Amino acid sequence: MTFSVSALAKKIPLVIAVGIFLVALCLGVSIFKERFTFIGTLSLKVYDEFIRQIQSPPKSGRVVFVDLDEESLLKEGQWPWPRYLVAELSMRILNGGASVLAYDIVFAEDDRTSPMNIKKALNERFGLDVQITGVPEDLEDNDKLFADTIAQSGSRIILGCVMRPISGVAEHVPDVDPYYHSRYLFRNTIKGAREDTWQNFILNGDKITLSIPLLNKAAGNNAFFNVIPDADNVIRQIPLVMTYGSKCYPSLALEALRIYLGAGKGVVCYDPVGGVEYIKLNDMGIPTDENGQILVWYRTLSKRSADTYSSFPSYSAKDVLSGALDCNVFSNKIVFLGSSAPGLKDIRATPITGEFSGVEVHATVVDNVLSGDVLLKPWLSDAVEVITILITGLFIVVLVHRGRALLSFLITVFVILLALWISLQLFTKLHYVFVPVRLVLSIALIYPVLTMIRFWQEERQKRQIRHMFGTMVSQDVLRYMEKNPETFSLSGHRAEATIFFSDVAGFTTISEALPPDRLSELLNRYLSPMTKIIMDRRGYVDKYEGDLIMAEWGVPFSMEDHAVQGCLAALEQQEKLEAIRAQLKAEFGHEIRVRMGINSGVVTAGNMGSDKRFSYTVMGDAVNLARRLEPVNKDYGTTICMGEETYERAKDAIEARLLDKITVKGKSKPIRIYELLGRRGGLSEIKARVAGLYEKGLGMYWERNWGDAIAAFEEALKLDPQDGPSRSMAERTREYMAHPPGDHWIGVYEKLDKE
Repeated sequence: MTFSVSALAKKIPLVIAVGIFLVALCLGVSIFKERFTFIGTLSLKVYDEFIRQIQSPPKSGRVVFVDLDEESLLKEGQWPWPRYLVAELSMRILNGGASVLAYDIVFAEDDRTSPMNIKKALNERFGLDVQITGVPEDLEDNDKLFADTIAQSGSRIILGCVMRPISGVAEHVPDVDPYYHSRYLFRNTIKGAREDTWQNFILNGDKITLSIPLLNKAAGNNAFFNVIPDADNVIRQIPLVMTYGSKCYPSLALEALRIYLGAGKGVVCYDPVGGVEYIKLNDMGIPTDENGQILVWYRTLSKRSADTYSSFPSYSAKDVLSGALDCNVFSNKIVFLGSSAPGLKDIRATPITGEFSGVEVHATVVDNVLSGDVLLKPWLSDAVEVITILITGLFIVVLVHRGRALLSFLITVFVILLALWISLQLFTKLHYVFVPVRLVLSIALIYPVLTMIRFWQEERQKRQIRHMFGTMVSQDVLRYMEKNPETFSLSGHRAEATIFFSDVAGFTTISEALPPDRLSELLNRYLSPMTKIIMDRRGYVDKYEGDLIMAEWGVPFSMEDHAVQGCLAALEQQEKLEAIRAQLKAEFGHEIRVRMGINSGVVTAGNMGSDKRFSYTVMGDAVNLARRLEPVNKDYGTTICMGEETYERAKDAIEARLLDKITVKGKSKPIRIYELLGRRGGLSEIKARVAGLYEKGLGMYWERNWGDAIAAFEEALKLDPQDGPSRSMAERTREYMAHPPGDHWIGVYEKLDKE
């Protein structure tokens, strides 16, 4: 047995084949998503919309913001302010009970407004030995004043620094931070693995900008405040730790949390294969991505002034300095000090707004952690999405292939909406980030393409149906078949059907007497109304063979009343013939009489023939019997002869009489045959009496009661001298009376010839 790819391809429906290809394509795109930037961009935009939909006000109640706003700059002068002013601002906040004061500022240069620095600058530039009198010694150096304030804060003040991140690990970086304190450790979560692999995951910097040594030494707490925007310059996540050489620096948010929670050390827990898992502060674990970054769940913005908004309680620095603000509002709070002033260029773009104060990004992270609202993106999420694309894609393929167009559309829309709803629920309930862009794009690709293919196939199928059946069934039936192609099959299948054959009596004589053109005209005049009647009764005209008509009911589409429709069509044809017979004889010189055979049963239906030429037809014993019942009419003087199965199926709608028990050529089992007389309740009293007398005589005939049988047949002929069955059976009975059959005879008439 050999395997044939081409043979297999022919067996796989086109929709399935293309669908599998598209699913594989979507899986490839999903796995190698980095190469398709438009998908990443779209995912970010959808993520932003999710954030906007689920944002809520701050929950921890522990974060506030002191703003170096425009009003403060107008009152106290441009930034940078003298450090004595910064020191006073810090003391007021700390004296108000603040737990932490985090500066979103780096003090990278000496304060040029210090008296000692002013004298030094004048001497260096102009050679002037200027003396400033009346200034106390402790106010000569503003930086020292601020440094003393920091030192007195009890490590509650965090100074900001700026680190330039790079890809990879920086080598040979200069040691510019002699006052560095190691407050963060790395811990491998897998025993026995190398302890230095964290460098493969943590973001590294090759340049760091710190506050001046005097302040740096006093603080001992340096934390970077710079963030790394995505490709579209929007801040969606920030690193909680970065390294500079062998030193680990926390972000402003992480260091504020460490101090607030009283954690002596922070522990960066990582998997040597999967990267950073979480950062531990005391008993609190802060989940991060593999690089130690955290997604920012932005809070709702509230209007603070005419043109400024803030997520957190925000206080103007000028109100703190002037005493207009009760600084007890800072009690047990984490205070971030930064600026919303556009001139200081600390305005960032976030998912919720294009103008967001940079310091509030760190404030938001702190609120996320303290309120348990940390967004999680499990490392398995990509694998889950790939599996979801596979399952959903195959489901859509089967749905489009097997389902109706409207149902497929509604289910597909439902699947998309369900994916979005589940994603939002994962966001809000479990804080899992699952943005189903690749899934939705996969559905948006697979469904329309397969629907177009299905539409094209259905249009082609409709053309095929119209080509094959357009002249064989009525227009109503044809439209039904086009709209419901699933109700029939063009391939071989078993079905219950009623088969009809009709033949013109003496057609050979007629064809010999008429010239070809007149014969053709006569056939058209006869066949046209007969065909219309069959079609009107939802029948399928299988074929014409000269004067012969073959038709079926029950195929190519199923009909419950196929036997009834076949019988009624036969009666209507005989009625039509009776109406046009005289006219045809007048025009063509021949009287047209037609014999019909009807039988019902199981057939094999489908396209049959060669691969070059084929037609839809039926085969089987039921078909053969119907064909042989048509010439049986000649033996009984009838016009419509039908099988027992047809009679049983249609008897409630027709009038019929039992004709005989016969065997046909090739069959040994006898069958009962019936003459179709008319519609139910449509027989005249005489016809009904004739039929009754005939069946009475037939019973006596089967019992070898020849005399009584003949008497019954002759009585029927007295009522209707034209009754063919009574005449035929009377003659046969007389023959048996004169020459009785053998003992094996059971009343069955053998019809040995086919015609």
